[in-house]
Amino acid sequence: MRNIGIRQLALALTVMTVLPLMAVLGWSVITTGRLDQQRVGEQFSVTTHTAAQELRQRIDAARQLIAAMAAGGVPGMNDPDCDARFAQLVHLRPIYNNMFVTDLSGRIVCAARPIPSADGQPASLGARPYFAAGMRATDPLVAGWLPGLANGRPILPVVMPVRDAQGRPVAMVGASIDLLAFVQGIRAELPADTGVTLWSPEGALVTHAGPLPPPDPKETAPHLQSQGLGAALAADAGSAIPILGLPAVQDLPERVMMLETVSFGEEALTIGISMDEARLFGPVRALMSSNFVLALWLAAGLVILSMAVMRMVLVRPLGRLSHYAKAMARGEAPRHIPDVSKVREISDLASTLDALFADLAERETQRNRAEEALQRALAGMERTVAARTAELADAHEAARLRARDLERGRNRERIAGRMTDLIQSCASVDEAMGVLARMMPSLSNGDRGRAFLHRPGQTALEPAALWGEPLLPGHSITEDDCWSLRLGHAHVSRAEGTMPVCRHLDGVPGRHLCVPLIAHGEILGMITLERDGVDDRTDWAEDEIAALDRVALSIANVKLRETLRGMTIRDPLTGLYNRRFADETLVREVAVARRDGRPLAAVMADIDHFKRFNDAHGHEAGDRVLRMTARVMADHFRRSDVVCRYGGEEFLILMPGATAADAAARADAFRRALAGTVEESGDAALGPVTISLGVAVFPDTVTDDGRLIAAADAALYAAKHAGRNRVMLDGQVQPADKLTG
Repeated sequence: MRNIGIRQLALALTVMTVLPLMAVLGWSVITTGRLDQQRVGEQFSVTTHTAAQELRQRIDAARQLIAAMAAGGVPGMNDPDCDARFAQLVHLRPIYNNMFVTDLSGRIVCAARPIPSADGQPASLGARPYFAAGMRATDPLVAGWLPGLANGRPILPVVMPVRDAQGRPVAMVGASIDLLAFVQGIRAELPADTGVTLWSPEGALVTHAGPLPPPDPKETAPHLQSQGLGAALAADAGSAIPILGLPAVQDLPERVMMLETVSFGEEALTIGISMDEARLFGPVRALMSSNFVLALWLAAGLVILSMAVMRMVLVRPLGRLSHYAKAMARGEAPRHIPDVSKVREISDLASTLDALFADLAERETQRNRAEEALQRALAGMERTVAARTAELADAHEAARLRARDLERGRNRERIAGRMTDLIQSCASVDEAMGVLARMMPSLSNGDRGRAFLHRPGQTALEPAALWGEPLLPGHSITEDDCWSLRLGHAHVSRAEGTMPVCRHLDGVPGRHLCVPLIAHGEILGMITLERDGVDDRTDWAEDEIAALDRVALSIANVKLRETLRGMTIRDPLTGLYNRRFADETLVREVAVARRDGRPLAAVMADIDHFKRFNDAHGHEAGDRVLRMTARVMADHFRRSDVVCRYGGEEFLILMPGATAADAAARADAFRRALAGTVEESGDAALGPVTISLGVAVFPDTVTDDGRLIAAADAALYAAKHAGRNRVMLDGQVQPADKLTG
């Protein structure tokens, strides 16, 4: 047998082993990809589309129910058992959160579930965004989702006016679809680990049912940039969009999601069904596992075969050569190594070893002696260097920590001073909360936290700002829940310590610092910081707490200043701005109108025959009429408009940027709404209430800004003289509703 090269032999064996493995693995990947596409397309698309169809059917059923109820007259207006019958209807149809009937003002006269009212008066839906549109609708109106007043669950209101024989609306009947009950019902028919989620067109989470939290569009935005949750939310109805391989968020497993948008009128909801990615692709991965096992078995067989050949051709000859070499090293074998193999390289190696072995033995002896001496010297040097290095490391670490603490202190003092200046310059507490949320991560070296405030008319502290992603709950708390509020100074809570833990932090891991906001002995709020202990920081130092105390004091000063400001510019009876604020605002807005070249409208309003209300029903009834007028006025003018009680039954509205036509149209809409509103005083109804309004606009109708209020007042008196209950433009003879069409 002729000699062969070891390289050629190794190459042949490698080719024999690798090529089958590559073929098996390629077949496995192709099979897995095809099965993946088939299962996602078949299972998720059908499931999501079915859920979307179910939601459409529920909405259509609600429309039919409300249309039938409206066609039957005015249900429940004079029926003492109306609440019980509506409750029975809701009990028989759990998909509905509530059913109700209101009068023209929105006051609820009948409801399946009672709706609480904050002021003790009968609950009213007049302020709900869908009420005005629902009263004008000719068919059942499906409004956008919002929290229900009865229990706070997300709902879809479906409303329709009830009309008399002349076609005039006399009441409103409505029902609210319980969206949480809907998604829970859908999920009950799906596997246990499936999640069902509803989003608004703006991407806001409406409700969710499932064992895992819904994916947050903000957190998954980088992953969804190409396939896009936003694109799914804006998709046409009936189109299902797959979102594959959502990344794990907050230690949650990866999920697969399918989305479909359901449109109803001008509103829409997007339903998403998600499943654990491991469950969905389980069969595919099982197939992949079997393929890999097959490949491994094949590879093992090839390895065994290769080893057998190598043993016969290489291992045995090399073993014999090694045996002879070791024996020669011990002096137990002949000085000559015989021919042990037909492989050329092994034969050459035996000859080389035979020639060099004697010289190698002598060199090995000398090397061993030198190496022993060197090892002894190196061991001594290593011990010396290690000891010195440890000393230097300790000194360097101590210096680094001292420098870090000093730098943190200086930086904290600088940031606290800047925060205090900014907060003291804020016009409101809400603006101060924005500054706090933006700058607290820098002040607290990355600590997470929340701020709580006392809101007017509330006994508990409500969340007002947050920074980072704190673990502590974001619900309201009472003064008894926090030790800092009880003690009047900062308090540190940690589960492993000896100090008591605040009740609002029970079960929350980590360490927490609570700093109260107190001004003149009154608790205004609280700041809570959270530290999980993953860094080298322990509890908060005295200078850190002192910096937070400075910030807390500045917020308390802003709160106190805001309260005092509100007392000076608000009318105590109506809650509108007073005349003092109106005069200040007029000067400012006139200057802005001159500078920017934009119009400024002034509307003077006076309640018609107001003295009759006081004479007939007393001054308390007159006060109720004033409050009702203020409420309707606030609902019908823009948020940018300044609505003031000018004196007695007279009101002033400043409308920056409004033209004469815009101001007259909005004033006339308010006049009509007020005339259709009824206020009750005891057993008597106070109404109808009519009002006369005069409109003047700089520079459209008044070129001299100093005469703006006088011109509006003159137009008001012209409206009174023309018969009251109308709007007059400055310098016009006809009523404004006729001038504007």
